[in-house]
Amino acid sequence: GTRELKSIISVIGGVLMKKRAYDGFPLIIETETDGFIYGEITDHLHYDDDVGCLTGDGFVQAPDGSRAGVIWQVEDIVSVSVCIEPEEDRWGVYNVWFDRPIKTTADIVHNFRNVLPLLKEAYHAATCKKD
Repeated sequence: GTRELKSIISVIGGVLMKKRAYDGFPLIIETETDGFIYGEITDHLHYDDDVGCLTGDGFVQAPDGSRAGVIWQVEDIVSVSVCIEPEEDRWGVYNVWFDRPIKTTADIVHNFRNVLPLLKEAYHAATCKKD
């Protein structure tokens, strides 16, 4: 009766209230492309090099709201490789190579859109394994 119902409600409440990976870090809405959005962990305005920020941490939010971590650096070619396999609360962590140092939001948008086809592949590979 009532006890089972309260138990079910508390389980559903726990699922709905569960924190997402990278909660508390900002999404950069300008990067939104095909429902994917870049979120920033490393502040791109704090860079040591005159050319801009050359390494950092961030995350990607997929259209379904699920997230993956990004460890990025600037290299000559754009690439994505798995660093940590998908886990319960995220579809993995990826080493990402951007082709442009970051000083502005426009740089983030450029880099994110350039690497997005590879991130989409990673997302589909990770989420297909889960099903």
